[in-house]
Amino acid sequence: MSILVGALKLVFLALVWLFIGVLAQVARADLFGGRAKGKNQRPGQQLASPPTAQPNPKRRGKRPRLAQLVVANGPGRGDAVPLAGEVLVGRAQDVTLDINDDFASGHHARFYRDDQSWIVADLGSRNGTIVNGLRITRPTRVGDGDIVRLGRTDITVEDP
Repeated sequence: MSILVGALKLVFLALVWLFIGVLAQVARADLFGGRAKGKNQRPGQQLASPPTAQPNPKRRGKRPRLAQLVVANGPGRGDAVPLAGEVLVGRAQDVTLDINDDFASGHHARFYRDDQSWIVADLGSRNGTIVNGLRITRPTRVGDGDIVRLGRTDITVEDP
C-alpha cells in the first residue's frame, strides 16, 4: 500500500513540474515575441505568411482618405488611431495601437497600404487574426466597415 502511495506522489510531482514548465514556456513566448518558425506548430496548422507576400486577390478595396482603426469591442473600447503608413497592433510598448488584451500577441498584426487599399497581415500570432469572421493566413485587404479580431478585441476599419 505504501509503495502505491509513493508512486502516486511521484506521478503527481511530475505532473506539477510539467505544468510549471508549460506555464514558463507560455510566459516566455508572451514576453519575448512569440514562438520561432514552426516550433510548437500544431499538425495541419499553417503559420501566417510573411508581410511581403501578395495580398489576397479576392478582397477588393477602395482608396481611403482619412481612414482610422477604432477599437469596437474589448479592452480599450473607443480608442482610435489614424491609418497612415504602417500601423502595428498588439500588446508591446512599441506598437502604434496598444490593445491591452491577454489573448493578443506583443506584435499581433500589421496594417499597411498598397496602391489599391489597406491590408492587414498577421505577424505569426498564437491566436491568429480574424477578418469578418474568417481566420487569415496571408495578408488580406480590408476596407470600410470590416471587423478585424485580434485576441478578444474587435477593431473596426473606418474609411470615409
